[in-house]
Amino acid sequence: MKESVPTLDAALAAGVEDALQFPFYDALTSRRSRRVGLGMQTGDGEVDYTSPYEAVPLSAAEEALLVSAATGVMGLALGDLAHPDGLGALVRWSSRAFPSPCNNQGTELFFTNDEGTYFVDVPSLVPDPEQVAASAPGDHPAHIAQMLDLYYSARVQIGEGRADLPTGPPGLFGFNSWNANQPGTTLFIPVTDMTVEYLNVLFVYLDSTQRIAIVDEANGGRSAGLDAWVDSGRLDASRTMGIVAFEQRLLGIKATEAAFMAQNMAFAQQCLGLGGFTYSAYNSQWVLGGMDCEGLGFRHAIAHDGARVPIGRDGLYEAFVPEYHGDAEAVVQAFLDHKYAGHDPGVTKGFSNAESVVASAARPDGETVELVTAYVGYVHETFGRFPAYLDPMYMRIVSQSHHVDPDFYDEHNLAGALPAHMQDHMARWHPEICDEHGRPRKAER
Repeated sequence: MKESVPTLDAALAAGVEDALQFPFYDALTSRRSRRVGLGMQTGDGEVDYTSPYEAVPLSAAEEALLVSAATGVMGLALGDLAHPDGLGALVRWSSRAFPSPCNNQGTELFFTNDEGTYFVDVPSLVPDPEQVAASAPGDHPAHIAQMLDLYYSARVQIGEGRADLPTGPPGLFGFNSWNANQPGTTLFIPVTDMTVEYLNVLFVYLDSTQRIAIVDEANGGRSAGLDAWVDSGRLDASRTMGIVAFEQRLLGIKATEAAFMAQNMAFAQQCLGLGGFTYSAYNSQWVLGGMDCEGLGFRHAIAHDGARVPIGRDGLYEAFVPEYHGDAEAVVQAFLDHKYAGHDPGVTKGFSNAESVVASAARPDGETVELVTAYVGYVHETFGRFPAYLDPMYMRIVSQSHHVDPDFYDEHNLAGALPAHMQDHMARWHPEICDEHGRPRKAER
C-alpha cells in the first residue's frame, strides 16, 4: 500500500531548499569521505574518539533526496539513436538518475536504517510526461514533491529494524566494523541484476550482423552450444569470443551503475551537509543472505562446483534464470516480455511520434531467439548456473549516510575539514533537538 506523503514543516522545507540550491562545483570540490558520525566510537588506536552526542537518524526528507539522487525517475529517455539497431537495443524508455548500458536499468537500491530494511521499487513506476514537463529546472517545490513521492511510493519494507549484516570478519573488514551500519546511519545497498544486460547483449552479438561465435575456453574452446549455427555459417567461426571475455566485458559496463549511484549520493551528501562514505568492505555473500546472517534475504542456487549463487529475492527482485522461469526457452521469453513491455506506446506517450519511434526499433528474428536460447541452455547445463561466472545478482559496494560529528573534525583535522553548512547542518535541519550552539543532545554514558 502506498504511504501518504507528509507535508514538510517550515524548518525542514528550508533545509531542503538550501540543498537544492547548493552549487554543483562546490559539492564536487568538497566531496570527502566523512566517516565519524554522531554517537560513534572509533575504538582504540592512534585516533581514539567517543562521540559525546546521541545518534540522530536521517529524516525522511534527507533519505528522500539521497534515494532520488541515486535512483530517481527523471522522465523519458530521449531515444536519440539514429540507427534502428540502436533503438532496438534499448530495454527501457524511462530515464533514471544513473546512466545504464542500453538503458537496461538493471541496478536497484536497498537501504536499511533504525526503523527497517527497504527495497526501492522504481521498476513499478512509470514517469508521467505531464508531471515531468511541469517540473522545470529551478522549480524546487515540484522537485521536492517528486522526491518525497518517489521515496514514499516506491519503498517496500522487507524487514523490521536494521538489516542483519555482518559486524566483523569474514563478512566485513575489521577496520570498518566500528562505523558500518551503526545506529543513526542509513546504509544504501545497490544490487545489480546482471542477467538483463547479459541477455540483451547476447541478442546483439548473435544477430545476423555481428555473428559472434561464443566459445567455452574452460572446456577446450568448444562452441558454447552454438555448433549447428557455426557449421551452417550463420555464425562466423573467425569471430570468436570466450565466455570469460564476454562476462568480463559485461561486468565492466554493468558494475558502473552501482558506482554512479554511490557517486550521486556522495554529491547529495555534500549538498545536504551530511557525512558518509562509499565502501566495499562487505562480502556480498553475507549481505545477500548466503552465509550465516539473514542479510537481504536473497535466494541462492547451487552451481555444479558447489558455489552459492545469489539469484534474487523471491517475488520482489528476481534475475532471469532457470530457477525462477523454468528452462532456457522460458528465461529468454521472460526477458523479451520484460523488454518489450517497456516499448509499449503507452509508456512512451511523451514523444510526439511515439508509435513511429517505437515501431522503428529493430526486434530479433526467430533464429536469433533460438541462438540465445541455445547458449543460455548450454551455460546452465554445463556450469549449473547462469551466468557461468558472474553473480546473477551482483553486489560489491555500499554507500552510507549519517549526521557527522563536528567535534571530531574540530579536534583531529585541519581547519576547513567541515564546510560551514556541515557545521550548521543540525541547527538548519533539526533545530528542535539542538541547543543554543546548534549541537544535538548529549548521550547518556
